[in-house]
Amino acid sequence: MDIRFEFELEEQLLVATTSGGWKSSQDSGLGFNKIREVAQRHQRERVLWLDDATGRPISVLQSHITGEAAADAFRGVAVVYVPRYEMTPQVRQRLDFLEAVAKNRGLRGQICLEEESARQWLRTLPCSYFALCDW
Repeated sequence: MDIRFEFELEEQLLVATTSGGWKSSQDSGLGFNKIREVAQRHQRERVLWLDDATGRPISVLQSHITGEAAADAFRGVAVVYVPRYEMTPQVRQRLDFLEAVAKNRGLRGQICLEEESARQWLRTLPCSYFALCDW
Protein backbone atom coordinates (compact mmCIF):
# COMPACT_ATOMS: atom_id res chain seq x y z
CA MET A 1 0.00 0.00 0.00
CA ASP A 2 1.42 3.36 -1.05
CA ILE A 3 -1.18 5.38 0.77
CA ARG A 4 -0.21 8.25 3.03
CA PHE A 5 -2.40 9.06 6.02
CA GLU A 6 -2.64 12.41 7.78
CA PHE A 7 -4.77 12.85 10.86
CA GLU A 8 -6.03 16.00 12.52
CA LEU A 9 -8.00 16.14 15.73
CA GLU A 10 -10.82 18.64 15.95
CA GLU A 11 -13.37 18.97 18.69
CA GLN A 12 -15.34 15.68 18.66
CA LEU A 13 -14.00 14.90 15.18
CA LEU A 14 -11.13 13.05 13.55
CA VAL A 15 -10.19 14.31 10.10
CA ALA A 16 -8.36 11.66 8.08
CA THR A 17 -6.78 12.64 4.77
CA THR A 18 -5.45 9.97 2.43
CA SER A 19 -3.29 10.46 -0.63
CA GLY A 20 -1.07 8.36 -2.85
CA GLY A 21 -2.01 5.33 -4.91
CA TRP A 22 -4.14 2.33 -3.99
CA LYS A 23 -2.67 -0.95 -5.23
CA SER A 24 -5.51 -3.38 -4.47
CA SER A 25 -8.93 -3.70 -2.90
CA GLN A 26 -7.24 -5.10 0.22
CA ASP A 27 -5.72 -1.63 0.68
CA SER A 28 -9.22 -0.33 1.44
CA GLY A 29 -9.64 -2.70 4.37
CA LEU A 30 -6.21 -1.82 5.72
CA GLY A 31 -7.05 1.87 5.38
CA PHE A 32 -10.39 1.44 7.16
CA ASN A 33 -8.67 -0.30 10.07
CA LYS A 34 -5.96 2.34 10.36
CA ILE A 35 -8.52 5.16 10.47
CA ARG A 36 -10.67 3.29 13.00
CA GLU A 37 -7.65 2.62 15.24
CA VAL A 38 -6.71 6.32 15.30
CA ALA A 39 -10.34 7.31 16.01
CA GLN A 40 -10.54 4.85 18.91
CA ARG A 41 -7.16 5.88 20.30
CA HIS A 42 -8.29 9.51 20.42
CA GLN A 43 -11.86 8.68 21.49
CA ARG A 44 -13.50 10.17 18.41
CA GLU A 45 -16.88 8.81 17.31
CA ARG A 46 -17.10 11.08 14.26
CA VAL A 47 -14.72 10.72 11.33
CA LEU A 48 -14.38 12.93 8.28
CA TRP A 49 -12.38 11.07 5.64
CA LEU A 50 -11.01 13.25 2.82
CA ASP A 51 -9.62 11.00 0.07
CA ASP A 52 -7.17 12.27 -2.53
CA ALA A 53 -5.84 8.79 -3.37
CA THR A 54 -5.84 7.56 -6.96
CA GLY A 55 -5.61 4.34 -8.91
CA ARG A 56 -8.67 2.53 -7.77
CA PRO A 57 -10.63 1.11 -10.71
CA ILE A 58 -13.36 -0.59 -8.78
CA SER A 59 -15.61 -3.36 -10.05
CA VAL A 60 -19.11 -4.13 -8.78
CA LEU A 61 -17.74 -7.09 -6.83
CA GLN A 62 -14.98 -4.96 -5.30
CA SER A 63 -17.60 -2.35 -4.36
CA HIS A 64 -19.60 -5.02 -2.55
CA ILE A 65 -16.58 -6.44 -0.71
CA THR A 66 -15.36 -2.95 0.19
CA GLY A 67 -18.80 -1.95 1.49
CA GLU A 68 -18.88 -5.00 3.77
CA ALA A 69 -15.36 -4.24 5.01
CA ALA A 70 -16.27 -0.60 5.72
CA ALA A 71 -19.30 -1.63 7.78
CA ASP A 72 -17.21 -4.06 9.82
CA ALA A 73 -14.30 -1.67 10.35
CA PHE A 74 -16.33 1.39 11.34
CA ARG A 75 -18.63 -0.14 13.95
CA GLY A 76 -19.16 2.43 16.68
CA VAL A 77 -18.04 5.32 14.47
CA ALA A 78 -19.99 7.70 12.26
CA VAL A 79 -17.93 8.28 9.13
CA VAL A 80 -18.37 10.53 6.12
CA TYR A 81 -16.24 9.77 3.08
CA VAL A 82 -15.42 12.69 0.77
CA PRO A 83 -13.76 11.62 -2.50
CA ARG A 84 -11.62 14.44 -3.85
CA TYR A 85 -10.51 12.67 -7.01
CA GLU A 86 -12.12 12.82 -10.45
CA MET A 87 -15.74 11.72 -10.21
CA THR A 88 -16.95 9.98 -13.37
CA PRO A 89 -20.49 8.60 -13.65
CA GLN A 90 -19.13 5.05 -13.36
CA VAL A 91 -17.10 5.86 -10.24
CA ARG A 92 -20.13 7.58 -8.67
CA GLN A 93 -22.30 4.54 -9.44
CA ARG A 94 -19.76 2.22 -7.76
CA LEU A 95 -19.52 4.50 -4.72
CA ASP A 96 -23.32 4.62 -4.40
CA PHE A 97 -23.43 0.82 -4.49
CA LEU A 98 -20.59 0.56 -1.95
CA GLU A 99 -22.46 2.98 0.34
CA ALA A 100 -25.70 0.99 0.03
CA VAL A 101 -23.95 -2.28 0.89
CA ALA A 102 -22.19 -0.68 3.88
CA LYS A 103 -25.39 0.90 5.22
CA ASN A 104 -27.30 -2.35 4.79
CA ARG A 105 -24.69 -3.94 7.05
CA GLY A 106 -24.97 -1.27 9.72
CA LEU A 107 -22.56 1.50 8.73
CA ARG A 108 -23.46 4.84 10.26
CA GLY A 109 -22.21 7.15 7.59
CA GLN A 110 -22.46 8.40 4.08
CA ILE A 111 -20.58 9.65 1.06
CA CYS A 112 -20.57 13.40 0.40
CA LEU A 113 -19.05 15.16 -2.56
CA GLU A 114 -18.46 18.37 -0.60
CA GLU A 115 -16.51 18.72 2.62
CA GLU A 116 -18.85 21.32 4.11
CA SER A 117 -21.95 19.11 3.72
CA ALA A 118 -19.98 16.24 5.30
CA ARG A 119 -19.01 18.41 8.27
CA GLN A 120 -22.59 19.61 8.63
CA TRP A 121 -23.93 16.04 8.74
CA LEU A 122 -21.38 15.07 11.40
CA ARG A 123 -22.11 18.20 13.48
CA THR A 124 -25.84 17.52 13.51
CA LEU A 125 -25.48 14.06 15.06
CA PRO A 126 -26.60 14.26 18.68
CA CYS A 127 -24.32 12.70 21.29
CA SER A 128 -27.14 10.29 22.16
CA TYR A 129 -26.94 8.95 18.58
CA PHE A 130 -23.94 6.84 19.50
CA ALA A 131 -25.45 5.52 22.72
CA LEU A 132 -28.59 4.37 20.90
CA CYS A 133 -26.86 2.58 18.04
CA ASP A 134 -26.79 -1.20 18.15
CA TRP A 135 -23.04 -1.74 17.79
